[in-house]
Amino acid sequence: MVEKHSTVLVVGFNARPIAFSAKRIGLNVLVVDYWGDLDIYQSADEVLIVRELLETDIEKKQMGLFLELAQELKEKHQIDFILVGSGFDDQPQIWEKFNKIAPIIGNHPKTLEKSRDKMKIFNEAKRLGCASPNSIMVKDIEDAKEAAKLLGLPVIVRPTRGGGGQGINLANNLNEIERIFQQLSNHRKIMIQEYIKGIDASCSLLSTGKSALAITVNEQLIGISGLGAKDFIYCGNIVPLTAKKKVCDKIKMYSESLCKLLNLKGSNGVDFVIHDHEPFLMEINPRFQGTLECVQMVTGLNLVEAHIKACQGILPQKIPPNKGYAVKNIVFAKHDFIMPEIKIPGIFDITKPGTIVKKGTPVCTIQILEYTKNNALLKAKSILEQIYPQFRKNNI
Repeated sequence: MVEKHSTVLVVGFNARPIAFSAKRIGLNVLVVDYWGDLDIYQSADEVLIVRELLETDIEKKQMGLFLELAQELKEKHQIDFILVGSGFDDQPQIWEKFNKIAPIIGNHPKTLEKSRDKMKIFNEAKRLGCASPNSIMVKDIEDAKEAAKLLGLPVIVRPTRGGGGQGINLANNLNEIERIFQQLSNHRKIMIQEYIKGIDASCSLLSTGKSALAITVNEQLIGISGLGAKDFIYCGNIVPLTAKKKVCDKIKMYSESLCKLLNLKGSNGVDFVIHDHEPFLMEINPRFQGTLECVQMVTGLNLVEAHIKACQGILPQKIPPNKGYAVKNIVFAKHDFIMPEIKIPGIFDITKPGTIVKKGTPVCTIQILEYTKNNALLKAKSILEQIYPQFRKNNI
């Protein structure tokens, strides 16, 4: 059992939301985070930052640094357990090493590996009656071109590993496939995938390993140019998704079935694209999702507390009624600049003033809860319009 004053180590590329929720339930919180945003220090007793070490020693590998810093905290503190955030979905060997520092409350590394095997997951989904994009694993450029001809252009060219939309590309012709394949040459496994155009969605669930409960169905914001994002980069959410009940019920049913099939535990997410009112499975995220705070805003649940209880076999007896609509916008830099000091209500994950920010880098996050979806979107837009003028171009 997790006691109120237990010490948790939170590791993740953006650990702040998890750390904040852990702090709210009375835990002592240690953090190894990638970005080191300004407001993470308010949510933790001690924070170590990977990015700062990478900037001083470019030879160091970021995954190794996460482990090194976690070990450093272990030598100073009695760590009772670990919570893992984003960035390690395809790194079961890293989870194994974290597990030796302190027990991970969440999925077992072998469960992680199973849930990220896309080809096997797609096959399991089809047995459940859930559609998924036709996909072919390829070894070289010629394989990739043949797969594209078979599936029909345009196609998605993507590594099997990765998160946040990184490395996912749309190829409209064979020349583009060749160019993209060369860009992805450092990836061991590459997949050519049928392009399913539609509404990006996800389901946030709690699972015990034997049972699962869908908490919310969410809209995903992908590649929004107004937020400085491009291609398939994840840049936020709207919770809940506005869609027909039949579609949302299908997403919940498929997500719960997959979680039970894979024996997933704790907080998990399942991604879909809705095409012609039919959800197509895209992938499973066997850890806390980027929707964490939006789901908490809408339901009133503390997902860290609920995650720990789910891992102990306890699910909520009922899902609280929605309090409104939550909007999350991740704001990306549209050009290079030096980060100014910004003080605007409703923004989080704020880059430290004085930081050199490169184009395409996340700068901060807007998160808003309003009674109606329209009001939430308008308020988020109003905040965004206040943010970008403060990022003045600099000759860096």
